[in-house]
Amino acid sequence: MKNAFSIVLLGAALTACGGGSDNDSTPAAPVTPPVVVTPPVVVTPPVTPATDAVTAASQAVAAQAGLAVIAGANADESVYDVAADIGDTWRITFDNAKKTFAVKVLSTQFGLVDRSGTFTSVTTGNITTYTGTDLSISVDARTRLLTGTVKLGSMSSNVSGTGYAATDVAKLAGSYIFLGAMRNASNGGSPFNPKGSLRIAADGSAQLCNGGVFNAQGACTAVSPQLAAENASLTLVRDAARGLIIARQGQQDFGIVHVHAGDRGLALFIDRYSRNDENVMRVGTMVAARQQKIGTELAGSYACAAPGISANIVVAGSTATITNNTAGKTHTEAITINKLGLGAQAVDFDGIAVFKDPADVPADYSMFMPVSSSMAIEFSTDRSYMGTCIKN
Repeated sequence: MKNAFSIVLLGAALTACGGGSDNDSTPAAPVTPPVVVTPPVVVTPPVTPATDAVTAASQAVAAQAGLAVIAGANADESVYDVAADIGDTWRITFDNAKKTFAVKVLSTQFGLVDRSGTFTSVTTGNITTYTGTDLSISVDARTRLLTGTVKLGSMSSNVSGTGYAATDVAKLAGSYIFLGAMRNASNGGSPFNPKGSLRIAADGSAQLCNGGVFNAQGACTAVSPQLAAENASLTLVRDAARGLIIARQGQQDFGIVHVHAGDRGLALFIDRYSRNDENVMRVGTMVAARQQKIGTELAGSYACAAPGISANIVVAGSTATITNNTAGKTHTEAITINKLGLGAQAVDFDGIAVFKDPADVPADYSMFMPVSSSMAIEFSTDRSYMGTCIKN
């Protein structure tokens, strides 16, 4: 454009100063105006926010496992299936427009019935906490993970579950580790806390190895001289009518399996119920996480809850600082990762961290099992129940 403007000005100057007489009959050459080129308008596409790494990982796990989001009646509803630690399965629905919740009983050992109410909610970071009458629930928007406490009838229960439903048992195949807590349904007696390995095959058959791991030949073997490994054969089938996965042992139900798409891989929340050889109804929960090593991702602050206890755990390096909010006391514990047991008796066991208070007797320690970036299961050997921990 600079050259074009220079040519026009030079032509104008020559015309003004002459260069021929007034009698020159030759007309001046017409001046052609420069062509003005309008630059194209560049449209910048809108910037799409980057997907959170935890969200992306969780969605990838859900897609690979063929999980489907549990649909509500409309776009305002979010729905979750949960395992209640009393041995029930409930479906919890939040209507975020009407600010109402509904608890629907899908399976109960206590004759419980549905109820509903209103809620208020507070969102901090990725966690939304719903509070209503006899209900306190936290949900991680990234993974559709739910945990909290709900009272139904006269029964108060810790609940954990998922906003996903499994549609293909074959895609649950893999190796898991688990922690559990169960007791007599009638009186809470004879507490039992299984822990060990779970292996699921593509045909839905599964092997539960309590107190042990599967060796290279696939046999359930004890991980410690103090533990007797017990093997149980299960079959996972889909109940299409209810949209649930049922685990069966022989001719009776073992429990209902809820499948969570954690960013660390699949996790299973199992509503455990069945009768033992003495025809006693046993109830509780088991949580299984896809087995993999724990790394530095364990670090952070966790709000933990178990029946009758509220606590906060801060993990930094090889130390856990534990505040018992109920008792108002704080102490520190040493952490060993990817081991089961203590000292010379500890064995390699990926996916478990052991917390140990040096002031306690050797038999007392805590097992900490992450199921996603936002949640871990905690079980102490001196207690007969499990707790859930939400990462702040």
